[in-house]
Amino acid sequence: MDSKAGGFLPRLRATLFGVAALSLGACQTAPVTGGVAAATGPLPPLPVQGTVHYVIDATRSDVRFLVYRAGALASFGHNHVIEAKDLHGDVYLADDIRASGFSLTLPVAGFTVDDAAARRVEGPDFASQPSAAAIEGTRKNMLGPALLDAEQFPEISIRSVKLLGPDWDLDATVRITLHGTARDVTVPIAVQHDGESLSANGAFDIKQSDFGITPFSILGGGLQVADGIRIRFHLVAAKAP
Repeated sequence: MDSKAGGFLPRLRATLFGVAALSLGACQTAPVTGGVAAATGPLPPLPVQGTVHYVIDATRSDVRFLVYRAGALASFGHNHVIEAKDLHGDVYLADDIRASGFSLTLPVAGFTVDDAAARRVEGPDFASQPSAAAIEGTRKNMLGPALLDAEQFPEISIRSVKLLGPDWDLDATVRITLHGTARDVTVPIAVQHDGESLSANGAFDIKQSDFGITPFSILGGGLQVADGIRIRFHLVAAKAP
């Protein structure tokens, strides 16, 4: 190999790594989604009459998006943990939990990217910590017009449509409005309730393309963001005063 070629390949690798680090990325095995449908019919009214009102406690709640790299050059990128810490919502709890209703709003400008502690919790797929510059580039790209378009669509909203199943292991149909597009999604939720507070935990998958977002891709698709995103949540609500 001549000296020009010997210098070119390391520079190419460095360039690819830098571009990948600044993009929203995702893992070798992307989530497989199901239970997503076009939103149909009106939403049930909130607040629900004859219920107990609870308010989401943002300081004890967490919604996170696990975003994975894909493509033949995926090894040059990072998987990412996006957290929605600045959130608010209400729960209206009925004696029969299936008659309850809830709403949740996630302002996208409050999203944080690749907190080191959050990445450690998510395990080996998120073991390598991106640089501060890469994190800032990821966040800028995420909020920009090609992806979430935070200026035009500043919030993600989630509303209950119907609840089915036993009290402790519900299947909730929720209407998610993201990037100006509404979809009805089936979400399994584990609920705990002690009278003064309640908590809900679960995980589900969506596709960016279901909400009119084209996943990031460069180099002819060699380096790209996987369409599927895993969403995990832990929500805590306290009885309203």
